[in-house]
Amino acid sequence: ANIAGYRSVIEAAEHFPRFFAGQMTAAGKVPPAKVLVLGAGVAGLAAIQTAKNMGAIVRAFDVRPVTKEQVESMGATFLEVNIQEDGSGSGGYAKEMSDDFKRAQAELMMEQAKDVDIIITTALIPGRKAP
Repeated sequence: ANIAGYRSVIEAAEHFPRFFAGQMTAAGKVPPAKVLVLGAGVAGLAAIQTAKNMGAIVRAFDVRPVTKEQVESMGATFLEVNIQEDGSGSGGYAKEMSDDFKRAQAELMMEQAKDVDIIITTALIPGRKAP
């Protein structure tokens, strides 16, 4: 999972038409890439760290509130929905969320998708199809 998270950013950078880090050129300033990572497990945290190391502005979302501290300690912004529901399941994995939470999450993701350059999805609930 660690390698998958790292590689996801490298693969995204291959297709992204600019540098991840902001640039100052004779023609003006080029802003850094904005990256959204969905899921802050092992793969997600590796993706966050890799994107930050490459100079991107990183945001992350996870249904498990306990991941907020880890995300923020890496210098990324942790996104939250306005519904208080804990997605922590057994063994440290996420669990399925309520329909109200899913609607609020979809609204947040639609809003964020308009503002970011790259979205990396690493979220997974064991035994379920990846979202």
